[in-house]
Amino acid sequence: MPSKSNKVLFRRDPSYARCPSCASVNTLHRSRSRNWREAVIKSISIFKVYRCNKCGWRGYLSTLVITWLSIRNLLLYIVLAMGAGLIVTQVLKRFIK
Repeated sequence: MPSKSNKVLFRRDPSYARCPSCASVNTLHRSRSRNWREAVIKSISIFKVYRCNKCGWRGYLSTLVITWLSIRNLLLYIVLAMGAGLIVTQVLKRFIK
């Protein structure tokens, strides 16, 4: 039985995705930065510049994906951390008095 992954973020290659403009499949490829602003965005963020071979669309696409399962897991971790913090503060208040 395959196990489900508990990763919060998944890395993907948008070049296998559909074009946002013409919806054709496997026509996207990475594009070079045209100016310094695009180079900065490309280097410090999860967004990269892509171009469609079919329609010429050019824009930013994310290389990371967040799934519903990962959002659920992330919220579960946050609730557990807050619960643990609440328990620790209550125990410390009892011993500090």
